Amino acid sequence: MLNKIFRSATPEQLKILEKISQIEERKKGDILFLEGDSPDFVYYLINGVVKVYKTTANNGKEVTLNYILPKAFIGEFAVFKRIDFPFSAEMETEGEILKFRSDEFVELIKKNSHLSFEIIQYMADKIKKNYEYCENLVEKNVRKKIAKFLKEHEDLFFKLNKNKIASILNVTPETFSRTLKELKKEGLIIERTVVKINKEKLKDILIE
Repeated sequence: MLNKIFRSATPEQLKILEKISQIEERKKGDILFLEGDSPDFVYYLINGVVKVYKTTANNGKEVTLNYILPKAFIGEFAVFKRIDFPFSAEMETEGEILKFRSDEFVELIKKNSHLSFEIIQYMADKIKKNYEYCENLVEKNVRKKIAKFLKEHEDLFFKLNKNKIASILNVTPETFSRTLKELKKEGLIIERTVVKINKEKLKDILIE
């Protein structure tokens, strides 16, 4: 797992990363950290879905900011900026988390330029994904939203509640269900004894 996250790490560096990290099985509803907590750990989502949210000061209501999908760090900027977490993170599903002791993690990154460059690349990729997420929020083509989610997270499509997927895609449950039925009729989703995705149909929708 570690050599897939840090592809340029030497065997010695991988040993250090292994020593300062641990994998945890997490249940739905588990809190990773709360807004205002000190960033003692750097979190990496192996599988599952994490909800990040803020709590309003006036009435304590939760406001969902985003959903973090697998193969991503969570709240790592708080560790690098040495600030308290500005939001909370909670497991939306069961899953696996890899967490690193933050002080030792930062020191290792600072001492190794190639690892630092990997982090820079990761941060640049995350900015790109945030732009794509914003584009997805205003995207009117629900078919394309669903197709993109299927392309990138096919496993989650069959694991998550359909209303939750609708929330992640920023569409109403009614619109999601209606569009899903249309896509099934068109043969994008084939349901027999095993549910399958028609990859060719998927490509056609993404280039509409």
